[in-house]
Amino acid sequence: MCSRISGVIIAVMMCIAEKTDNSQKNEDVNPANTSKRTEYTLDGTLDWNGRPAHRSTTGGWKAAKYIIAEQVFVNLSYFGLCKNLVMYLTTVMHQGNADASNFITNWLGAVFIAPFLGAFMADSNCGRYWTTFVFSALFGIGVLLVAISTYVPSLRPPQCPSRDVKCESATAVQSTFLTIGLYVAGIANGALTPPVTVLGADQFDDDDPIEKKERSSYFNWIYQAITIGAMGAAVAIVTIQEDLSWGLGMTISAGLAFIGMFFFVFASKLYRFHKLEGNAVMRIAQVMVAATRKIFLPVTDVNKLYEETDPESTKRRKICHTDDYKILDKAALWTPEDEMDVHSGGKINHWSLCCVTQVEEVKSVLRLLPIFCTTIIYATVYMQMTTIFVVQGAGMDTRMFGSFKIPSASLSVVEQITIVIGVVMYDKWLVPVLRRYTGHPKGFTDLKRMGVGLFLSILSMVVSALVEAKRLQAARDSNLLQTHLHDDTTTPVPLSILWLIPQYFLIGFSEIFVFIGLLEMFYDQCPESLRSVSNAIQLFTNAAGSYLSTVLVTLVNKFTRSDGEWIPNDNLNTGHVDRFYWLLAVLSLINFVLFVLCAMRYKPLEMEHYDTPFVADEPCDDDQRAYGECHDGRDK
Repeated sequence: MCSRISGVIIAVMMCIAEKTDNSQKNEDVNPANTSKRTEYTLDGTLDWNGRPAHRSTTGGWKAAKYIIAEQVFVNLSYFGLCKNLVMYLTTVMHQGNADASNFITNWLGAVFIAPFLGAFMADSNCGRYWTTFVFSALFGIGVLLVAISTYVPSLRPPQCPSRDVKCESATAVQSTFLTIGLYVAGIANGALTPPVTVLGADQFDDDDPIEKKERSSYFNWIYQAITIGAMGAAVAIVTIQEDLSWGLGMTISAGLAFIGMFFFVFASKLYRFHKLEGNAVMRIAQVMVAATRKIFLPVTDVNKLYEETDPESTKRRKICHTDDYKILDKAALWTPEDEMDVHSGGKINHWSLCCVTQVEEVKSVLRLLPIFCTTIIYATVYMQMTTIFVVQGAGMDTRMFGSFKIPSASLSVVEQITIVIGVVMYDKWLVPVLRRYTGHPKGFTDLKRMGVGLFLSILSMVVSALVEAKRLQAARDSNLLQTHLHDDTTTPVPLSILWLIPQYFLIGFSEIFVFIGLLEMFYDQCPESLRSVSNAIQLFTNAAGSYLSTVLVTLVNKFTRSDGEWIPNDNLNTGHVDRFYWLLAVLSLINFVLFVLCAMRYKPLEMEHYDTPFVADEPCDDDQRAYGECHDGRDK
């Protein structure tokens, strides 16, 4: 059943992707545009065989749709593994609530850090294709190990005969086997996300206006794939795990991981690849070290800063010099010591002298950091859906259609449905309308798009505060403010849980603007050699928001304890969660102002203009490659 549903989803998404491709091409089909399009890509990308990428047979939606399909299956697998993990640890492995919570927290910490591992590997000598391939295989193996641990009786403790007796704990061998599987799967999934996302965006020619528009749609659909994966896992795989068999549910997750990998590998010869630029970490470190070594030297003329001019450098795209972060310009100062290094060693010491393009690469990352910081408060608001929103809903009337009850956590499907429908509306209707009025290929800039989303997040917290105030008033009217010493749950109040739908809707709608806009901006505004790293930084937003949410809740309860905690542990009716929402609304408003200031000061990345198309050189022939004389450096 799960595979059939996934197949239908993939077919629909591929159909829409094809229609998106055709509609966008139709918008731009006129003799002036089509006559200017070259046979080969203009951004220097290569095909699978190392030849210049042919526009009609590689890249574009014909390749990107397979990456989107891969992400649907991988996210179905990943969320099928983690969405119900706490229940598996407590009911099958017989861990206590606190132990299970700590285990998942530590596991998620590793998952949050893993994107940097994959990003640095992808932007270094490994390349995006092979980094994705390796971690996709490891992810499937990790989920398969978890599935094996659920099936083999010796790898899990015996089932409890009754809840009233003390259950036998898992042995060290059983816990270790499960832990290895979970950590391999979690780290691999985190590590493959930046390279596969950026590889998909690489399929659209950066210097072709038509394909650049299509790439904007790609970011909408790659986020759509994650949402569909999460929603499908919650609806199908979690139900199978709880109602049929844990082993069957985990096995389906493992199968979906390998199906996703099949989609990725199947389209290998359709992909376009950028040439590798070397170790990303080392390139950043070289600029920092070179600038530090020359920190006391003045930069008198920026036109005399060092830039590569050798024949090999003409095959690489160069970045225009900018005036911010001037201290880093010192890394490109040509000094007598650098000249001595060239005469003595025959080449430049990059730990003492860096070219302007390399310096600007580091500057581009630094310019993105203030934008990243202004999204952390937004991520904190977003995290309330998985924490306080759920508790808030549990304290309301969950009945619907008579005796049927809505689980509080299931209301998050409103946010997911909003994204699924909203992305289609945004991509198919809103962007074309905005293009007519603004003339911008994306409808409006990424920064303006994010600003709209941040404003919607303020509204979501205002609505949340008003609904919670109404819930508390209903609790007062029903005399439900007392704390029940023998009941750890919040006493429900006579107010329908459906009152929470507007706040879920607003956050889901804001994601379409903030998270997708941030994803696209961090790709567009970062040089080719650091795009996976910038994507990893963008992914860290949720982790930072989660940690900040924990700190805020702790501090709020600490400072309000004397007057009654805002977020009590026992009965939410005795607290003031509405005040916490108002606090988040105020913080979001301040954050919005800071974001506007940062956006106004932001200087976009500017590449040097080339009079001739930037088409890749012809590759080496097979004999040269066989004897190790080929150095085309294609990114796989």
